[in-house]
Amino acid sequence: MRECWDEGGLRAYLDRELPLEEMTRIAVHVGGCAECHARYNELAGRAARVAALMEALEVGAVASAPAQRRWALRRRSRAARPVATAILALAAAAALAFVLLPKRTEAPKPVVAPHVVPVRPVMQQAAAPTVETPEPSPARAKSPRRAKPPNVQYYLALDDEPIDTGVVMRVALDGTGVQADVIFDADGRPRAIRTVK
Repeated sequence: MRECWDEGGLRAYLDRELPLEEMTRIAVHVGGCAECHARYNELAGRAARVAALMEALEVGAVASAPAQRRWALRRRSRAARPVATAILALAAAAALAFVLLPKRTEAPKPVVAPHVVPVRPVMQQAAAPTVETPEPSPARAKSPRRAKPPNVQYYLALDDEPIDTGVVMRVALDGTGVQADVIFDADGRPRAIRTVK
């Protein structure tokens, strides 16, 4: 049984792209098989025609361009070189400046810690307001006037994170004489504050 070669194998043989052993096997087969020999001749003829057309195309394109046009093209390409060189130099300078110049960083703002006056810790929620209710006097209780609304003081949150539990400590702010209640979380960070009158 003979092994005939397909068009791809014959093209590879024609272009000498196969190892020496395969080239020898195909040469022996093409010499003995009339069908493969005819396909090989057809492929070789096509390849020769394409090569001749390509060569004629290259020669014709070069010969058809007038000398004056070629000179103008050369002159134009020479004129573009300084511009391209300048652009490349600017790009290299910008990249070098980006790498070598120091980065601007803002100095961290100093954190002023309030003076803490230890007070007995009280567990309290941050959102719970403190309500001061005045003692009703007997004369006021009988009066039909409206009672004043209770004085409600809310805590001011120091960040956006919710507070689950915390310790409330009374502190004196430095040099002002003002006292404030501060809620500290389990990590010891101040989370909310309110002034005390």
